[in-house]
Amino acid sequence: MKVARISSDRTIEVADIDEPPVTPDMVKVRVERCGICGTDLVARTSPNPRWAVGSILGHEIVGTVAEVGEGVSGWAAGDRVALYHGSPCGRCEMCLSGRDYLCLDHLDSALGHGVAQGGYAEHIVVSPALLHRIPDELSFDQAGITEPLAIAFHGVNKSTASPGDTVCILGAGPIGAMTAAALKARGIGEIVFVDPNPARRALMEKSGYRAVDLAAVKDGGAAALGTRRPTAIFECTGHVEAAGLAVELIAYNGRIVLQGVPKAPVLLSQYSVVQKEVEIVGSASCTQEEMEEAIGHLAAGRVRAEDIVTAIVPLEEADAIFDALLDPAGNQLKVLIAPNLAN
Repeated sequence: MKVARISSDRTIEVADIDEPPVTPDMVKVRVERCGICGTDLVARTSPNPRWAVGSILGHEIVGTVAEVGEGVSGWAAGDRVALYHGSPCGRCEMCLSGRDYLCLDHLDSALGHGVAQGGYAEHIVVSPALLHRIPDELSFDQAGITEPLAIAFHGVNKSTASPGDTVCILGAGPIGAMTAAALKARGIGEIVFVDPNPARRALMEKSGYRAVDLAAVKDGGAAALGTRRPTAIFECTGHVEAAGLAVELIAYNGRIVLQGVPKAPVLLSQYSVVQKEVEIVGSASCTQEEMEEAIGHLAAGRVRAEDIVTAIVPLEEADAIFDALLDPAGNQLKVLIAPNLAN
């Protein structure tokens, strides 16, 4: 089968490898779409030995069941599915506490994270425990954002934001855009983005949100947002200055949800956190229940994937589209790879 994998020069190359066998209690899925995550962009050039040469990335997968292994029940060839991103170990502290989405050993079973094969391939073999049925009315293009949308809903759940709140999202990238869509689906409509990229600000404005240039906010502070001080802020950039800016902009008794992952420690004003009684929470991963929630909102039309997905490309264009997504001035938002597009 054809795959896109990390090459020796840390680009993404297309190669032919053997089809993975279907073993007992496993399911083979024909990959129809696999979204490109920020983690994948980092992995391509990362010196981390986890992502070695030959690694097949991709964990935002939707597809069609192609074959079921012996002992599998409830699934059949032709079923349309979205995949959860990995299997918890079931033994660590987090798994035993009922928070298996924070499994301490999750990277060893996470799809496309250097050990288990990812979705930049024509087929993938996975546990049926990862499968979520998608309804016929959802196209694969629409369902392709299920997993990152579930990540966004997880962040919204951590925020405790409710209708009537003013919300600010730092970063108009894919997770920022999906966070806004998740908030809107929950009836929270007063949302303002802060982003330095005019193309991405334009995409957010086209979807009905306010969007303000980062430079204007740095110069004018919270007044530049054109709204009340936000009671909830989502940090979706991973920039080292973003958490500090969030503390500056947040209202008293506000809550900041950190979803970005900076490459270095961040600085923020603890004085402001104390004086405002700001709550700061992290948001990582998502639950299986949030996967179902994401599918439900997509199927009901409360979230429009068409406003978020800006390109769908075959495996052969993976490396070039990675470059486009890494361009700070680029105009791409969410890109899906279609491994079987020509088949």
